[in-house]
Order: sequence, then structure tokens, then C-alpha cells
Amino acid sequence: MSQEIAVVGMAGRFPGAADLDAYWSNLVAGRITVSRLGRAELLAAGVPAARLDDPGYVPVRGTVADPELFDAAFFGIPPREADLMDPQHRLLLQAAWEALESGGLLTDAPPGRVGVFAGAGFNYYLQQHVLADPAVLEADGLLSVVLTNEKDHLATRIAYRLGLGGPAITVQSACSTSLTAVHLACQSLRTGDCDVALAGGAYLALPQESGYQYEPKGIMSPDGTCRPFDATANGTVPGSGVGVVALKRAEDARRDGDLIHALISGSAINNDGAAKVGYTAPGVAGQVDVLTRAYAAAGVDPATVGYLEAHGTATEVGDAIELAALHEVFKPGEAHCSLGSVKANIGHLSAAAGVAGLIKAVLALRARRLPPLAGVTRPREELLDPAGPFTVDTVARDWPAPPGQPRRAAVSSFGIGGTNVHLVLTEAPPAEPAPPAEGPELLVVSARTEDALRAAAERLAAHLAERPGLPLRDAATTTREHRRHFPHRLAVVAGDPAAAAHALTRAPHRTALRRPEVVLLFPGQGAEAPGMAAWPYHRFPGFAADLDRGADHVHALLGVDLRELLLGDDPHGLVHRTDLTQPALVLHEYALGRLLLSLGVKPAALIGHSVGEFAAAALAGELTPDEMLRLVVERGALMQRAPEGRMVVVLAAEPEVRRLLADLGDLDVASLNAPEVVVVSGPAAPVDRLLERLRAEGVQHRPLPARRAFHSRMMADAASALGAAAAGVPARPVTVPVVSSVDGSLLPAGGVRPAGYWAEQLRRPVRYQDAVEAVADRSRLVLVEVGPGSGLIGSARQIPAARHAAMVALQPRRADLLGGLGQLWAHGVELDWPAVRAGAPAARTVLPTHPFAATRHWLDAAAPAVPAAVQVADAVADADGAADGAADTPLGRVLAIWRTLLGVPDIGADSDFFALGGESLLFIRMISQVQRALDAPIDIAALAESPTPRAIADQAVADQAVAG
Repeated sequence: MSQEIAVVGMAGRFPGAADLDAYWSNLVAGRITVSRLGRAELLAAGVPAARLDDPGYVPVRGTVADPELFDAAFFGIPPREADLMDPQHRLLLQAAWEALESGGLLTDAPPGRVGVFAGAGFNYYLQQHVLADPAVLEADGLLSVVLTNEKDHLATRIAYRLGLGGPAITVQSACSTSLTAVHLACQSLRTGDCDVALAGGAYLALPQESGYQYEPKGIMSPDGTCRPFDATANGTVPGSGVGVVALKRAEDARRDGDLIHALISGSAINNDGAAKVGYTAPGVAGQVDVLTRAYAAAGVDPATVGYLEAHGTATEVGDAIELAALHEVFKPGEAHCSLGSVKANIGHLSAAAGVAGLIKAVLALRARRLPPLAGVTRPREELLDPAGPFTVDTVARDWPAPPGQPRRAAVSSFGIGGTNVHLVLTEAPPAEPAPPAEGPELLVVSARTEDALRAAAERLAAHLAERPGLPLRDAATTTREHRRHFPHRLAVVAGDPAAAAHALTRAPHRTALRRPEVVLLFPGQGAEAPGMAAWPYHRFPGFAADLDRGADHVHALLGVDLRELLLGDDPHGLVHRTDLTQPALVLHEYALGRLLLSLGVKPAALIGHSVGEFAAAALAGELTPDEMLRLVVERGALMQRAPEGRMVVVLAAEPEVRRLLADLGDLDVASLNAPEVVVVSGPAAPVDRLLERLRAEGVQHRPLPARRAFHSRMMADAASALGAAAAGVPARPVTVPVVSSVDGSLLPAGGVRPAGYWAEQLRRPVRYQDAVEAVADRSRLVLVEVGPGSGLIGSARQIPAARHAAMVALQPRRADLLGGLGQLWAHGVELDWPAVRAGAPAARTVLPTHPFAATRHWLDAAAPAVPAAVQVADAVADADGAADGAADTPLGRVLAIWRTLLGVPDIGADSDFFALGGESLLFIRMISQVQRALDAPIDIAALAESPTPRAIADQAVADQAVAG
């Protein structure tokens, strides 16, 4: 079994870079992104003026933007818990999500055995913001503070909030923490403890808007610059950041089609022990050992490594020892290896330093570019030998692959205390070139909130606009198959990235229904169009197979190949001839219906309009496909042979239409499609008289191109003959409820049609409005027109009882099936996305991740302590008693306690504690406070079914009454 581990996802926030695109842009430009802070902002951050005036104070630090902002609601965390939480934990939680999402590993399926290996730096927030205010500890309790701040809970909280079932281990080894986490994650993958692993670290020094005090002979730079391996290097600069990588076994990643950024070929870890001058000092022997064992584990000759991301702290002792160890392992005269250290760009990120370097090396391998060592002016003497193994690049350059070898990189991270880690990386194997995609693609975007959906669409649009060469099929497949789908949704169809970017910012937003009830609508004659089946025929093999079988069967009956009408341009207009229209339309609708079923759509009912009822009957199992086509061929021929007649749509209510027909005895109502959409049918002369009357009375109307009077007494002979033909078809129960368009009755699953139905259906009017009203009582109704055009949806929109329904025309235009599928999904109908792709090759690609809400969760500088009893009293006084009980009532006191503990202002009397994000230990603390506030015992077990303020208050009142 291969020992290689694939890097399949990455995320990070670093000084001057909110994401990895910005990070790589800074690195390849050699940009230094630590901040030199001004006096005003330092004073505002609380740095004393006397300290600023100290000549040894250096006002420089690498900062991350907005560490106080966190999307607690996205992770189901109560606001108060988020306020208390170490922001390093919050940064890691969001980065963990982004790393998994960037790799396409977060979908609607359970994530499975995903391990978490992560660490963080010193918790300045606990020291300066939480414990500094005694009232916080008094109000929230020591346990809440420990759970939200102690490093023990860092990895396990990520596992809990993301639902990850692998090992969750907090890792701490000072500066090498995050690379140690990566090494341990690789081991866990190799032993099978997890199938995916997250590894990384975070470091946030507070206040961020502060510098540091330079101490002679210390590790910090006196001038605020970090110049690793430079002859003038004199110390490092502090920085903050977070980074996480997602890892899989390489063979699993290849099997699953993951996007592999790079391969970890091997790694090693050790400790210097006592073989050094002091606890905080590095050791040559330990570094030589860890390097040697890493290359042995990888089975790689160090001479094949083209880039080495060193620890590189820019201290005199640190750089000298690191170079001495490297020269022991990398021999002179061999190929030159470019030497770098990201600390020159962003400062020293402590617990996040190693993963920052790893991500840099992976990005370099992916881009096949060697980034420069920022800020270097004159390399150290050890690096000046032209025959030496190392070179220092001052500008970025292309990274040519060595002959017959892949590109390789390596990463070192050495912690104070002596824990050393070294990783060996190999570039990902080249992806198989995919054939060029043809035709439009469907992209979907979703988010937890409306604002987040808008932001997500804008981010994806910008990403596509900046990458016109990105294969759109890859992007579309990634959005559909490799992302978790949230309730707020939009979908667009486009042919190239630029068109997709344009459409994304204009697409309508939908809110997905929970468990939508889909009713499929099959249109009748008049919806047909030449070539209506061409696009799905060439896209979906299942659709093509159904169409081919049906066309072959009809050819045996008629001697006509319906494919010439369904797939071609039909220059002779045969598709509008009734004897050909009806079998062609029904075959197309049946194949479309079967396609929807194969894509995961589970209809709650079927409705057919006129001849469309035959497609519904076949999909419901009442008719076989051959029986359906034989009856429709017979029906079309009979109707074609019927006497000529005319049809007209009258835009008036049925009673008004019947008044207009009162003395025109040869005319019939053929169809009632909506409250004021009635079709009249009959001989030409009476229809002409009706048209004159409609014009005279100013009634809107529209003659139809039909040459026969469908659903009228002129179809009596055809109906009789069709009834005889249908009598030989066995009666079968339907497997899906079907609504009759003859009388609007619902035939439930297992029901059987009455004898003579198909004859009656041909003669009697189509009562489409009644059929729609029969299903309109469903609160989560989605009406889907399965056929060319959108006539049935247009009529349904005019039916008052159905106006609450979501409505989708699956094929409003001949080549627009993807748009209909996208709207189905947007309304909450979950689809089998691989089936939608229909075997077309596609690769995952890196796309923007979910935009987190920028909500402030931060405890400000400590105010004078306020006793807890006063706090509770104030909260009670502030409680809104108008709707949920006065402040001095038991209910008002319970509400006040809930609002204080959860940090949620809008709590009602019937709010569920756990639905608001509360958990069991906080529930126990809440009950304890309620018991003290109300001086009444509370039975926790009795609240299991209804943990609400009202239930607690009612129980307390009842207990007090018994006690009284």
C-alpha cells in the first residue's frame, strides 16, 4: 500500500491575506505584509504612551483582519458561547470548514471518519478579556469558560460542530505545533484511524494593534523586519494567522476523483533532547536526524528537492544551526534547491507557522513557480558558494521539472522545546486531459441565509470572471456534486465562465421547501415543437434509449420514424399533424418523465392534459409503454379522420362562456384551464358566429390553429372506436396517484381506472383547473410541466387555489432542460447530480467557499465588576413582559436567565432551549439559576419533552402551590 498522503483541501487567513489566492499573490510578489502600526492606533488599543516612547518598543506585527467576527449561527453556537470562546478556536473552526469545502469533501452525505489534529497558541483572549472581568466568571461559570477556552476542547469542538467521526486530538509543540499536527494526521491516515484528516493551527496575539519590546540578544527583531538567511538578519517579527489542510490517502484520493494539490511522500518528527545549549535553543543533531529520517521515509534523495521551505526565524543562532543541519543532509555539487521562509513575508505565526509554510510549498508546487525569499539583501556566507546545494531567489521564477523526475519540495518546522518536524512533498500527478465540453452547464449556489446567498453568488461570479479559461463543466460539477446544499438557493445555466458570472448576479433567489410534494403535469396537443427531444436525446443515454424504443414501436405501427420529428427540424411540418403529433408528444413526455424519475424526482401525483394523460398513465404503471403508444397512435388517427372543426380560447369565466354559447347548440366547452381560460370547440360556422359575438361584446379571445374540434361531440365516433381498442388493455392499479383531467378526481396508488375511461376522456372536456385544485391543498406543492413549453404552468398560475405552489417549466425552450432542473433543485427537490451529469467527464476545481456572516462576538475591555445578583436583576428588569409574561413573574424571570446565558435577545415563552443552541451542561446551569431565582425545585426529567421557559415557569408555579 502506498504511504503517500494527498493534500486535497486547504484554507488559511494570514497577515495581508484573507484567503489563499491573496496569500499566493503576496508570496509570489515577494510582498512583506506585516503591519507597521501608528501611534494613534496603538494608543487606542491600550498601549501605554510611556511604552511607545521606549526606544526598544517596535510597533510592528503581522495581523489577521477582523478576528472578532464569527458566524456562530452557521455552526449552531449560541451567541454567548461564541462571545466567551477563544477566537483561535473560532478561526480554526471556520478554516476547518473551508478546507473540507475547498476539497469538495462537505456534501449532503455524512462526512464519515474525518480526523482533526490541531493546535493553538497562548490564549490572550482568556487572559485579557474573559478572566479580566470577574463578572464574566460569576455570570457564566468556570465550566463554561473552560469549555470555550481550554485547548483540550479545540479539536473536539471542531469534530462536534462539523459532525466528524475520526480522532480529534489537540496538538501542542510550540512553534512546530501545526506541522506536528500534519505529521500525526498522516500517521492516522496510514493506520486507518480515519479516512480524511484535518490538520493545522492558529495563533492570535492580543491586542493585535500592538508591537513588542525588543530585548538585546533575544529572538525579536530590533527594526521590525524578518530577514531569514540574510547576512543582516537580527531577529523575527510576531504574526497571527490560521491554516488548515485536508488530507487523504493518495490511493483513496485518486479513486474518489479528488483534486490533489500535492502529495506528502514522507515525514519525520523527533526532539532535540538535551543535545543543545538550552531549552529554547535549537540543536544541530536533532535537525539532521529529522531531515534524514524524513527523506528515508519518503524514499527520496534530498538532491531531487527543488524548493525547501525552511523554519527560518532570522535569528543568528537559529539560522546558523538550521543551515548547518541542511548542509549535512544536502551535499555540495548536487542540484540547487531554492531556499525560502514565509516568516519573511508574514512574521512568525507560532502554532500556525508550520502549516503556513506547508501551504506555501503546496501552492508553489501547484503553480510550478518558485517564490522569492522576501526582504533578502545579502545572503549569509554559507549560501554564497556557487557549488553549494542551495540558492536564494530574490524574484519569483518558473520551476522547471528535473529530467525524469517530478517536482519536489520540503518543509521544516522546529519548536521551542526541541520538537522538530520535516515533510517531503511531491507534485501531484498531471490530470488526464478532459475532452472539451459542449453546450451549456448548470451551476448551483446555496447558503444558509439570504445575505450569504447573495455574497456566495457574487464571490463565485468574481472567481469565474477572473478565470475565463476555467472549464465550466468542472466548476458546475463542483457546485452540484461536491458542496453541501443549504435552504437558500439559486441556479443558472451558461455556456462559458463570463456568461455564468453575468447570470449569477441576476439569478432569482429561492428558498427550498422542506420535503416538497412534486406533481408532474403533462401537456396535450399544441405544446409540440420540431426537434423538441434533440437536446435531452444527446445528453442523457436513458432518455435516448426510451425514445428509440418508442420510436421503433411507432415505426412498426405507422411506418414513420418519429425521430425525424423529435430530433430534426421537420421541414414539412409533420409534427403538427394530429396523427403524428400525439404519439410524438406522448413519447417525448414519457421519456422526460422517466428521465426525471432516474434523476431522483419522486412525484406525489401526476396530471395529464388531454393526450398527456396517456404519458401519466404509463409512468404510473397503468399502461405499458407499448400499450400507451398503440392507443395514442389509434387515438391520433381517429381524431385526424374526424370531421374538420375549429377551436377558440375565450378569456372569460365558464358561466359567462356558457351564456355566450346558449343559442349556438353545436359548440361545446372543450377545456377549462383556469378561472377565465375556457376553450370552445365545434364546427367552423358556429365558431365564426361565436367569434363575431366575442368581438361585439369585447371579450378577449384567441383562435387556435387546430383543424379538428377536440373534446366535443364531433369526437363521438372517434371516442367509441378508441373505447373498443382500449377494452383489450388489461386494467392495472396505478403505482403513483393520478388526477383525472376528466372530472378532477384523484386515483390513489393501487386504484384502477373505471372501464371506458379512455373513450370518455376523448369526448368530454378537459377540466384541468379541477385537476390542479385537487392537489392544491398541499402546502409544499411543486408543479412541474413535463414537456415542451410552459402553457400548463401559465394556466396554473391563474388558479387562485394553486398560487402558493412553486411552479417549474421543465422545458420552456427546446434546449433548456438544465434550467428546469436547476429550478427544481432551487425549490427543494433533491436531484441525483451524477445522473444529471450523465457520465460526462469532469474534475473538481477550487471555488470560493461559503461566505461566513460577519457578526461581532467579542468581550470588550473589562468594566468594573458588577455582582451577579445585580446582573440578573437588571436582566429581569429589561425583559419584555408584554408578550411572554411581566418581568416580575416566574416566566419573566426564566426568560431573563435564558437571555443572559444564551446571549439570544429574542426568546419566546415556547422557545426550545436546545433549538437555540444550548447544550446539556448549560441546561443544568440554567436550571440551577432558575431554582435559585424562583426558590422552587425543578424536575429536569419532566422537561425532556418541552424544555421551554413556559414549561419551566409552570412547573415552578405548580411546585410553589403544592408547597404553600
